[in-house]
This record gives sequence, structure tokens and C-alpha cells, in this order.
Amino acid sequence: MSVFDISSNVSARKIVFSERRGDSFLVELLGHGLNASMVVSAYTDARGLLRWLERLAAYDAPWTGEDDWSTIEGEFQISARCSTVGQVFIQVHLRALPGSAEEWQTSAGIESDLGSMSRYASAARQFFMDQKG
Repeated sequence: MSVFDISSNVSARKIVFSERRGDSFLVELLGHGLNASMVVSAYTDARGLLRWLERLAAYDAPWTGEDDWSTIEGEFQISARCSTVGQVFIQVHLRALPGSAEEWQTSAGIESDLGSMSRYASAARQFFMDQKG
């Protein structure tokens, strides 16, 4: 089973992606008192997360603004911005059961660095291109 994660370089926090089945995959937010997970469906854009990470990896210098990606229904959203010294701040938002009495949502930030983006894109490429999923 293919798994990849995006890990903080300042804490134990990480986002873990696993259990890909077609256009769906499990997303887990872990660390620093946080433990949330849900299966998200990207429908026809399962490789959108891969393309997002590849865009971030293509930057050879800090960028301005925010770059983001989300599933079609918005249950999983991820965005990144970069400081002038190459710190990459990733924000993740999970939302489940919208409109129901048991709706929940959580957001968490992860700090990484510009140099790690190519490693994450490579791991995502393996995860999404694995023919078993």
C-alpha cells in the first residue's frame, strides 16, 4: 500500500495520505494534540493534489501569494504560501457531514521549506501513479 506524508520541520505535525482507491484517498492530520482523518473523494481530479505539489516543487525561489487545491465538494482543502526566506506554510482544512447535526471541521498548519517540495511531489507522484489504487 502506497503512503506519503507532508511533515512539519518544526514539530511532530504531519498530513498523511494513504489508502487510495481510484479517486478517493484517506487524509490524516496528526501531531501536537491533533488527530483527525477522513476519506476524501476527488472525483475526476484525483491527481489534482499531485499537480498542486508539482507546481510548488517547480518554484526555484520563494513565491508571492497563495497556491491552493481542493476537492470538488470542498471537504479537503490545502493551501501554501512562502516566506521570502523559503519557509513554506501549508494550511489544511477538513470538513465532514456538512449540513448535518454531526458536522465537523478542523484546520491545521504545517511549516516546511521550499527545498522539501520536490521530495513531496515525488512521493505524491508514486502514490497517485501506483496502479493498485
